[in-house]
Amino acid sequence: MPRKPDPTLKPAIIAKVAEHLQDTKLEDVSVRSLGRVLGTSAYPIVYHFGTRDSLIDAVVDHLAIAVSDVVLDPRADDLALADYLIAVFGGLDDPERSLAARLTFELGSVESLDGRDRERTFHREQIAAITAWCVAHGYGASDAERAARGAVLAARGIQWGAIVDRDRSDPDAALRAIADKLVSGVHFQAA
Repeated sequence: MPRKPDPTLKPAIIAKVAEHLQDTKLEDVSVRSLGRVLGTSAYPIVYHFGTRDSLIDAVVDHLAIAVSDVVLDPRADDLALADYLIAVFGGLDDPERSLAARLTFELGSVESLDGRDRERTFHREQIAAITAWCVAHGYGASDAERAARGAVLAARGIQWGAIVDRDRSDPDAALRAIADKLVSGVHFQAA
């Protein structure tokens, strides 16, 4: 009779791999190398996840939990807009939030090559949320979408700056500045 799988093992693997990825390039990760990190063979990884990509997806899902319930009420005030931007794009002093941002760039840049759309969908959801906020605060529809798109692209630029030059960035302050510009009606120039 085969052993019953340990239900605590899968979340433990995800947490350990997320921790390992904080200082490991994604390209250097294989099922076998992760087995070594976990102090085991590749078998538990293959058993629980099937492939390296499925495990990485599980890590991304784990990291996304931090922002999965964050919602921007279009009628929310100025402070709520800043809090929203920081909750979704900021908090990069937390190692898991920083890893989530890094993986957004690493995985998002190639996801369309294999038919995935997780990052594009998330990107569009943020534009839609900020567009709705802008409309509720007096922007015309096309100006709202242009401003929202520019704000999301600026927020991603802030994340990128924090990833590549952490010592010279203050992402949360920069995200508050984006909120201030949206509140004052400054329209970002989207490409």
